[in-house]
Amino acid sequence: MKSLIFFIIGFALALAVLFLWNLQYFRQRRKKRKEELQEHPERKTSATKIIIFSILATYYIAFAVGVWVVVTKDFYQLSVLLTFVGGVTAAAVAFYCWKAKAENLLKIKAAYPELSGTLSDFSGMTQ
Repeated sequence: MKSLIFFIIGFALALAVLFLWNLQYFRQRRKKRKEELQEHPERKTSATKIIIFSILATYYIAFAVGVWVVVTKDFYQLSVLLTFVGGVTAAAVAFYCWKAKAENLLKIKAAYPELSGTLSDFSGMTQ
């Protein structure tokens, strides 16, 4: 138990030293990133993409654990695993598509101010 505590303390100290050693590099990169975003604001990563990516990354880690359980422990849980795969992925992708659609409809309305109506009126638009 004592060696585990020393290991955790040593690991935390090593991370702190590495962070402090690279602090100036982090500041330079942050400054450069801000300058790039001012020059090219279209390259900015949206928060929604980061959130969806985080959800899907966490999901695939859980999926790998689920596959391990199905393969090594209980094959009869395959239907639960497949439901887990389909449900979460469909919800995340559907939400992102709905959000992208709403943003695009706002852009269309801004580009063509002569169009009147609400966003739901524009949802059935075709060319």
